[in-house]
Amino acid sequence: MIKEEQLAKVMTLKDILFKLETNQPFALTRWGDGEWYNIRKLKGANCDGNIYYPDLGDALKEIVSVKQDYILGAQDYKTFNLDSDVEKYYQDWIDADIFHKASMQGNLQPLIETLKNKYVTYIGNQDLKKLSFVTEFITIPQNNVWLQREALLNLVRSTFDDKQKVYCFSAGMATNVFIHELWKENKTNTYIDVGSVFDPYVGKATRGYHKSLNLNKWK
Repeated sequence: MIKEEQLAKVMTLKDILFKLETNQPFALTRWGDGEWYNIRKLKGANCDGNIYYPDLGDALKEIVSVKQDYILGAQDYKTFNLDSDVEKYYQDWIDADIFHKASMQGNLQPLIETLKNKYVTYIGNQDLKKLSFVTEFITIPQNNVWLQREALLNLVRSTFDDKQKVYCFSAGMATNVFIHELWKENKTNTYIDVGSVFDPYVGKATRGYHKSLNLNKWK
């Protein structure tokens, strides 16, 4: 049984910014109820309309069952009353909601400013192309990109070059598999699952807390 203190390794937004600013490559994936539902082989879809695919669940379980050499974030399931199987899997879990909590507290600007000084390749739906820090954009379908996983992975691989890039993913539950595969192949880049954190900054309220954000200063 994993002790509770193992589920709360301290890593702050400041730590993430330091890694970015000092060009230390890393990978960060986030594990919430959708990922666990996939692993449990539930039928249906998450709040974004992404279907729970059995083979995606198999891939996610294979990843989380082995101690990884990159950062895995567990969603704060006790606070938000979410289903989670995090205690079944031994990883150096950190808080998966670092970026979301920073957004809620009005503290996301340092991340945005840091990304503006990087070569950022963003993988997400077309609306996110508006973000000011994006250097290169890879457009994916609104839902169920898992069905196009090989094509997407090959497209991302085609952007590898001698630049040290930061890859930001807003690609649903399949993101964890994409980042896992890309990190294994190329550890000179950084790969971050940013989830839906930037949606409200392009006019999309896809999570409950998005509607309560004060975005006037971002306009």
